[in-house]
Amino acid sequence: MSRNRLLESRMLGNPQVRFGGGQTKKEQQCHLVGWLPTFDNINHDALMRKLNAYPAMRQAIKGWLKAGVIDTGVFDETRRGTPQGGVISPLLANIALHGMETALLQAFPTKRNKVQFVRYADDFVAFHATEEGIKKAKVGLETWIQDIGLELKPSKTRITHTLYEYQGTVGFDFLGWTVRQFPVGKTHSGKANGYSPALGFKTIITPSKEAIKRHTVAVGEVIKKNRHAPQGKLIKELNAVIRGWTNYHRTVAASHTFRSCRRTLFLQLQQWAKSRHPNKSGEWRSNKYWHVDQGNGWIFTDQRSKLWDHTRTHIQRHVKVKGTASPYDGNLLYWSQRLSNHYMFSGTLGILLRKQKGKCKWCGLFFNDGDIPEIDHITPRSFGGGEELSNKCVLHRHCHDQRHAQREDGTHDKGHVIEEPCAEKSACTVLKPSGGGDSSA
Repeated sequence: MSRNRLLESRMLGNPQVRFGGGQTKKEQQCHLVGWLPTFDNINHDALMRKLNAYPAMRQAIKGWLKAGVIDTGVFDETRRGTPQGGVISPLLANIALHGMETALLQAFPTKRNKVQFVRYADDFVAFHATEEGIKKAKVGLETWIQDIGLELKPSKTRITHTLYEYQGTVGFDFLGWTVRQFPVGKTHSGKANGYSPALGFKTIITPSKEAIKRHTVAVGEVIKKNRHAPQGKLIKELNAVIRGWTNYHRTVAASHTFRSCRRTLFLQLQQWAKSRHPNKSGEWRSNKYWHVDQGNGWIFTDQRSKLWDHTRTHIQRHVKVKGTASPYDGNLLYWSQRLSNHYMFSGTLGILLRKQKGKCKWCGLFFNDGDIPEIDHITPRSFGGGEELSNKCVLHRHCHDQRHAQREDGTHDKGHVIEEPCAEKSACTVLKPSGGGDSSA
């Protein structure tokens, strides 16, 4: 599950809430922000009890957990925890922590007073309207995680508030973002719905200061490493860093941050150019690396590639996923509407899926994860059918084969492989019946 998917689906807890939008009164909440030292301390027995796997897989996982480690030639047994650096360790940690949210919600039986909870790996945030409720949630979490051999790390676990100062802090950082609420006037205030009065505050989620600092350092390291490299190589490596970082933060209120990072990058590149040509004038360096003399502005390019500007990544508000919907639940109708630009749902296939409401035209069942949808002509082209949408439908692959098998011209099984017949006097099958009476050699 992606970080954006997790945050927008549960973090604010109300389907009316959007990034940068308003919240209801009950969402002026206290927050418990915590971190779990998961990998080193998971109880193996508790983890194995949660695994829903066949015996051979359970035995293999148990072997991985008990395999031990060798550090500087010394062997140590692994009685607890999961092997750090292993490809399966994050999955095992998520399995061990699965059920934390359910246990927490059971401690708040009434819907009106329930707690909201979001977890990404071993980081989590709990939300409640009152300080007493958040302290109750903390006690419940501490009790639950003791059963799997974990405990909250005090240095990274704290209670805070998003609107008012609490213990010297306002808001919190989570997954590289800062979440805060700000008092605003009635023209900018958030609303619970279209008919409710203004709440007097607005929720703003921005890239955190630590995230900006890490990005600036990462960009500086790339520039330093390519101090004597060609400009094209520097542009290629910078583009990968910049586009990845801006794509991650484009769902929040990051326009001001992007402009600030663009300014910082410009100064870093100016210093890079000056270190390469200390005896040249600023105008000469500007014309060589930014081609200002061409009248197109300050564009860092080598005429073959161009630097990706932070501000070229446009802000795209993230719409909350409906309920507990998942791309793996088989509801292709919902995801074809949500992921309209996805390769699987684009073009004719996406249009037909929406037209058929996510169901196969032949069997009437929904398309599930792993099914292979295929487009078929209702009236075959060999019988005069056209390419218009009204003459097309989407079928499961096996339904496609069944439909064509009932036609007079034979089967249409794309998955069936047959042996090529022998070409007359030029080739023959590789294996022939043996002379001893066996049907085949």
